[in-house]
Amino acid sequence: MRGNKGDRTLGKDMTTGKPLPIILMFALPILAGNIFQQLYTVVDGIVVGRHVSTEALAAVGVGFPVTYMLTSFFLGIGLGSSVLISQYYGAGNLDKIRVVLRTMHTFTVIVSIPLTVLAILSTEMFLGLLRAPDDVFEPAKLYMIIYYVGMLPQLGYNVNAGAIQGMGDSKTPLYILIVSSLLHVVLAYAFAVVMPWGIAGVAWSTVISQAVSWGISVAVIKRKYPEIRFRFFDFKIDKRACADSLKVGVPIGFQNALFSFGMMVMQPLINGYGTTFIAGYNAAIRVDGFVFMPVTSIATAITTFVGQNIGANRDDRLNEGVRATGILSVGLCVLLCAVVLPLQDALLYLFTSDADVVAAGKAYLIRVIPLYAISTLQYMLIGILRGAGQSLIPTIATLVSLWLARIPAAFALSHYFGANNMHWCYAIGWTLGLAILIPYYYKGHWRKGLINDDAETTE
Repeated sequence: MRGNKGDRTLGKDMTTGKPLPIILMFALPILAGNIFQQLYTVVDGIVVGRHVSTEALAAVGVGFPVTYMLTSFFLGIGLGSSVLISQYYGAGNLDKIRVVLRTMHTFTVIVSIPLTVLAILSTEMFLGLLRAPDDVFEPAKLYMIIYYVGMLPQLGYNVNAGAIQGMGDSKTPLYILIVSSLLHVVLAYAFAVVMPWGIAGVAWSTVISQAVSWGISVAVIKRKYPEIRFRFFDFKIDKRACADSLKVGVPIGFQNALFSFGMMVMQPLINGYGTTFIAGYNAAIRVDGFVFMPVTSIATAITTFVGQNIGANRDDRLNEGVRATGILSVGLCVLLCAVVLPLQDALLYLFTSDADVVAAGKAYLIRVIPLYAISTLQYMLIGILRGAGQSLIPTIATLVSLWLARIPAAFALSHYFGANNMHWCYAIGWTLGLAILIPYYYKGHWRKGLINDDAETTE
């Protein structure tokens, strides 16, 4: 083990024991947390779609690619610090975990303020580029501006949650998400329906619940993990910790931002088919999010597993863990597809009472969900490579699958075969991405890891 300056009594040590049970038990709280986090979007959709208007439901969907693009870059950097922390945890170096966490906390506070101002000022420009329909433009603008107010707590929570998960503790973020999600449910209904503030109420409920989750995460680190805690107003950036986090996080953030920009490029295509089609698509992606959550949860778990074992020089454990979780994730995806597809009508009617909106949503679900096994394998390989600190190839694979396959296919399919058939573009993109990831994975260059504990890190 490299640079062992402390034990691994915090969190969960994933460097010993049978890999599959360890990964599964780590993934289950993440899955539960993702379910509660998905409540943010599902509750927004139900409250807005059934209690405000179809236009409001479409407005939330139109604004999503923009809000995601402007926040996802820094969320990717937060994931980079999580990978670094998991490798230091595997190496038993708690001192450097604290340095990384404090550095990323400082970085988040510094960048979030100008990012928030930029986001608010650019709202109208982006909605214009997206060709948002006239009846959707103003509610989408209002929702986005309020949403941006919560950018700092959103980024702050994700950095803290990523650090906790990097040490193998997936239960604590779950408990925090349960509290914030339940709070969001109560506030969304109270603000949007009882008050009634409409779409603004849903946006404010999101901002408040995000601020609460950030505050709880800071308090948890202070009390539960005193060995790595930092003072909230102790702003200091360690050059090496920042550089290593950015080495992993910038490609991920760049991928996230360009991926979201790709969604924006496709959004005018979707918007061009009218409010009903937009609302149906928006409802469908909320349903489809639940199907994909086990995949993303296990991918997060395998990232931490790979990171800790590479940090501990336990390369011998990687193959067994990767093989077992790959089979598990594909099996879960197939099972969930078999459950969701027969219930698609009932699930879509949760968001609307309009039969045309439901029909538009079904067009998406029946073309995307049955082929999710392809995407499952892609996400698994991305999670493995990121755990090793290799984020460049996953970024290339994701962007190639989006820009060279999904987007061109969407425009071509919709032009020649109609709006509903554009959704086949997803499977086309996933297949191309997998074709890039598989050869790189089997070459094995990714196994060398990221950290070098011989280098000094300042306190």
